[in-house]
Amino acid sequence: MKLLRLLGLLLVFAAAGGCSTLSNLTEKPESQWTVADYYAHMKEAFDNEQWEQTIKYGEKLLAYYPYGKEAEQAYLDLAYAYYKWDEPQSAIRTLNDFIRLYPRHRVLPWAYYLRARAAEAMVSSFFDRWITDPARRSAETLRQAFNYYKAVAEKFPNSEYARVARRKMVIFYNRIARHDYYVAEFYFERRADLAAIERVKALIHRYPHAVAVLDGLKLMEAAYRRLGMTPQADHVRDVLVATYEKQVQRPERETRRMQERTRQLERYDHGTHSRSLRWSDTEALY
Repeated sequence: MKLLRLLGLLLVFAAAGGCSTLSNLTEKPESQWTVADYYAHMKEAFDNEQWEQTIKYGEKLLAYYPYGKEAEQAYLDLAYAYYKWDEPQSAIRTLNDFIRLYPRHRVLPWAYYLRARAAEAMVSSFFDRWITDPARRSAETLRQAFNYYKAVAEKFPNSEYARVARRKMVIFYNRIARHDYYVAEFYFERRADLAAIERVKALIHRYPHAVAVLDGLKLMEAAYRRLGMTPQADHVRDVLVATYEKQVQRPERETRRMQERTRQLERYDHGTHSRSLRWSDTEALY
């Protein structure tokens, strides 16, 4: 009986080994993959939220097969994977390529929106709500995020993304202005009063509706007084402050519901954004 059991176990292991060998024989080496093979592997990784693998297969697909319906889908999958994998610059580059290649694509509003979200991610931090201020980061990247949201609002004013984009534009408008205020403050703290005054004047000229204008005017008044220019300081206090208080555009406070809606719109769904790889890149958007 023991001998029969041993033989039975050997047969089971042999059968398992045979199946494994057969599976290895049927799996094609990557050097023989077609565009459909690359896309299948990329989609499987995407559906399982394996962003690193999605990036790996997506990059190879676009390198070997840069044109066709699979490549068209790969741009979107790859951009979203970059965004989720915390590579916003790569996401922006991929989305810019997609926008250039498919200027009348049916999901173009989503591509523009994700590009803006990726730009925002470059100047955002987990600690911004408590410790850090995103306005102290790169002014160029802040302007880029503002311009990308502006593009969403202007090109697709009736889309579901436009409302979020317009709210974000006010937020970034004020952040950029606050960045300029910090520069003026830097000069003031080093007693470069004339430089601080000129910087505040530039701030008022560029961003007259920003909240930071009011802080800038207070700093300008203090700089004038330290220079002994009392009439100018009084004019700032009595005239300019009252004037600009009436036209300041304060950003709307983002509730949790707003933040959740913002994140929902960036989510990518194959069922929503694809039709079995049959894109309608000539379909009118307006």
